[in-house]
Amino acid sequence: MITTVVQVDISTNQNVKKKFIGSVFRGWLGYNLKCDTNKKCEGCKDTEKCPYFMVFKEKTGVRPYSILAFADKQKIRGIIRLYGDKKKFAPKILSYIKKNENNTHFGGQKYKIDSIKAYNQNIKPINTKDRVRIATVSPLHLTSNQDMEIIPSFNTILRSSIRAYNRIAKYHDTDNYPFHVGEDITESDAEIVDFDINTVEYSHVNINNKKMFFSGVEGWVEYDTSALPSEIGTILGMGEALQIGKHTTYGFGGFMVTNKEDTD
Repeated sequence: MITTVVQVDISTNQNVKKKFIGSVFRGWLGYNLKCDTNKKCEGCKDTEKCPYFMVFKEKTGVRPYSILAFADKQKIRGIIRLYGDKKKFAPKILSYIKKNENNTHFGGQKYKIDSIKAYNQNIKPINTKDRVRIATVSPLHLTSNQDMEIIPSFNTILRSSIRAYNRIAKYHDTDNYPFHVGEDITESDAEIVDFDINTVEYSHVNINNKKMFFSGVEGWVEYDTSALPSEIGTILGMGEALQIGKHTTYGFGGFMVTNKEDTD
């Protein structure tokens, strides 16, 4: 599966106070993409070619994008990843962001765009070794039997990655649907050997003045994968690229995979 990545680096006039800014970036993106902030989308004849409609009004239950955003004092990096036929919106998204640079704010602050970058990226397998570390780059909210796992099992990571891939492919990239894997993989698990994890909760007030709450975990977990087949690298590559669990369109679900042997 090939995805399109749009990356925007901006500087604000003051330090960003919020630790989690995925929802702020999403709101900023929406304001930039709307052709007329006073116009309603219902009944509009241009919805099929509208990037705002794709982000905020997509009718399927599986949105064709995910978001990541990071802040370091006055520096912000925001990323939107587009799936399937929605990759066609990348040129418009780039143009709208640049065009509205002086007409919008980021979380109430003035800003300037330092750079805009876009590229296509193929999902690649990860070369895993005997001990794998999963480290969050944004909060993770993964569930088992409807309960959030504080320290996710390796099986939950695998299943969530497969589910993310197949849900996106089914609705937005049918040429790559489905991804099949044997039960020996989906039923496999790995011992948790080390971890440093904490729960988090963030809130966001949307454009309709509705307060939303997002909970998850941040940190890292190491697993003993020495007895697992190499196919797990393909699955982890899917999850790392596509983000997993709940709230990925608000910036949750990002993680990185490293091997303990490579970091010692």
